[in-house]
Amino acid sequence: MRAARLHAPGDLRIETVPDPEPGPGEVVLAISAALSCATDVKSVARGHPSIAAYPSPLGHEFAGVVEAVGAGVEHVQAGDEVFCGNSAPCGACFQCERGRDSLCEDLLYLLGGFGERVLVPERIARKNLHPIPASLDLQVAPIAEPLACAIHALDAVDVRPNDDVVILGGGSLGLMLCALAVSAGGRPIVLDPHPERLAKAPAFGAADTIEAQREEIDVVAVRDKTGGRGAALVFEAVGRPEAWELAVQMVCPGGTVNLFGGCARDSTFTVPTHRVHYEEVTLLGTYHHAPRYLQQALNVLAEARRPWAELCGPKIGLDELPQALNGELGPHPKFTVIPS
Repeated sequence: MRAARLHAPGDLRIETVPDPEPGPGEVVLAISAALSCATDVKSVARGHPSIAAYPSPLGHEFAGVVEAVGAGVEHVQAGDEVFCGNSAPCGACFQCERGRDSLCEDLLYLLGGFGERVLVPERIARKNLHPIPASLDLQVAPIAEPLACAIHALDAVDVRPNDDVVILGGGSLGLMLCALAVSAGGRPIVLDPHPERLAKAPAFGAADTIEAQREEIDVVAVRDKTGGRGAALVFEAVGRPEAWELAVQMVCPGGTVNLFGGCARDSTFTVPTHRVHYEEVTLLGTYHHAPRYLQQALNVLAEARRPWAELCGPKIGLDELPQALNGELGPHPKFTVIPS
């Protein structure tokens, strides 16, 4: 079969590799569609915690059709359309016992969506292989992975009716956070420097938008739209330290900032101490997802209240993936890869 393999940062190749064979409890999934995202761009450029060694498969947002199952697998069978989570917690460590599945001390990752087939390990097949709802397009289902991360982010905060919710970043995840925030009763305001992204925001529930300058003037614009006090809740969905710092300035006293966008591991940012102490601003981060969030994401997608397919990006073949992740096919990282 053909698959993408990352041999080192900056060295992504499309290669022919042996077909997978399922062992006990394992499942072979024929990939119908896999989505690329900014994490894939960063993984190719500088690596990622999910990459244990090189050469590594790539692709963590995918769905397909069960091709074969190993001994003992009874919950799925050949021909089933399924969404596959890209990890599974152990369920027994310190963090799992506290309900913090995304921080599992033995979190098992799965990469390989950018290929014709993938071997799903026993733990992931058992805990995180989900039937596709009948109303959900199989090629849209992979977006359940980033949507589950956004659901995790909303689950970690308190949204009260009519709260101003500022979202820095109008990319796919920013628009997902927007849609979830309005469903929770909030009033989302989306900031992004790209007018074409802001044009999509109303369809995902945005009450207002701001064309961001990535400077202090953005803080002024937020305060102008929130009665001068700032937002009750701010999500940073860009992944840059300077955006984290702007997010902290945009929240009102007593408010919460979810630093959702992932920055480079060695990066730092500065927080004014008075905001945290005297103004009781809460800062938190959320990473990844859990099986329960993935199931919720599939249910949200199946309800089709938002134009989710618009977030999946143009369809490309496997051979075009290296160019897509290098930015040669356009400035945005979201593409739907159809392996064959």
